[in-house]
Amino acid sequence: MDSQRRLVRTGPEHTNTMKQTERMSRVAGATMALTILLAACARQTPTSPAPPADEPTATAYILPGAVNLGAHAFGDEPLVIYKGERLRWVNVDTVEHNVVADTASLPEFVTTGVLAPGAERSFTMNTIGTTAIHCMNHPQMVGVLVVQER
Repeated sequence: MDSQRRLVRTGPEHTNTMKQTERMSRVAGATMALTILLAACARQTPTSPAPPADEPTATAYILPGAVNLGAHAFGDEPLVIYKGERLRWVNVDTVEHNVVADTASLPEFVTTGVLAPGAERSFTMNTIGTTAIHCMNHPQMVGVLVVQER
């Protein structure tokens, strides 16, 4: 009979131990979930706020498979937008990119910064000019950005 009591383990001291174990498991699970969530959020690139509805926007896409597209990694070649338009970069590829200007001829655009898949960044272009562009992460991704009068 004593051996049965030891195996069954009944009594208030065991019930409290089970409750404490259950609480500790819940706290550990919640802590783990929070840690994973915070780590995931920390890796996301912040996106630019949406431009005002009345501001004309030209969207330049970093295309899927852009690493293998060379001069067509950004779609149209050259990318032509008009003075005063908002240049909106959108990464629709599955890897991070960082598009940079090769010259300082368009001071409003120097770099997109790191764009995670699905991220975007916008710049209002008020200077007329032309610059070569490329991806810092993938130098074979090249293009030309032209800002001209309407």
